[in-house]
Amino acid sequence: MSEKHNTDTNAKDRGSLEKAAMQDEHIQDVHAQLMREKEEPQEGFSPVPIFLMFIFAALCFWGGVYLVEHSGGYRWDAYSPDFNPSAGAPKPVEIALFDRGAKVYRNQCAQCHQADGNGVLGVYPPLVASNWVTGHPQVVSRILINGLNGPILVKGSNYNGNMPAFGSSGLALSDKDIAGVITYIRQEWGNSASEVTEATIAEYSNLYAGRSVPWQAADLKEGLGPVPQIISPMVEELTINGEAATDVDVY
Repeated sequence: MSEKHNTDTNAKDRGSLEKAAMQDEHIQDVHAQLMREKEEPQEGFSPVPIFLMFIFAALCFWGGVYLVEHSGGYRWDAYSPDFNPSAGAPKPVEIALFDRGAKVYRNQCAQCHQADGNGVLGVYPPLVASNWVTGHPQVVSRILINGLNGPILVKGSNYNGNMPAFGSSGLALSDKDIAGVITYIRQEWGNSASEVTEATIAEYSNLYAGRSVPWQAADLKEGLGPVPQIISPMVEELTINGEAATDVDVY
């Protein structure tokens, strides 16, 4: 009996409180204010405006073009604070024939003729103080361009081997490389013969382009042409200036 009475009393109390709350003017004002407020921001996907995407793409395109046109070819050795892209790439450094020939000799010849040019007795002939090397430049040029096969007498010793061709029928080295290595062996280890220019080797290469077999020692000194004249830089300078050059040595 008492338990039922208590339940009814509690229900009436809750109803009275809710009714009083709904009629409370202060609470109603608060609710009205909340209804007028905007919704709280929510985290979610918001697409980027399309015009910003176009601007970003245009900036990327412009940046790529600028880097290509003003990068100096991305060369580490071409940087200059005064770089002018319209001036073109810097010219490569020209290597002297002797220095070029030294490199070719180390890579292609030193294994047989040795670094000191003395060769191996009875196997590979020496290049030091050899008339085959320091004599008429056409002789050693023939050997380098077309190769050499068969017996040959060098400084009193007999050799019988095979010298590979460095020209188009063999290793296919450039005329400049062949001229360089010939110049090197004619002027290194105490040899003091004249250099052999790229133009001279180009002439000899065209002359012997149709030859398909190596030279024999007996044929090397036959049918030689005149020794090519090499004008020293002083002669060339005097000739350009229009002055006489008769007192300057011509080799």
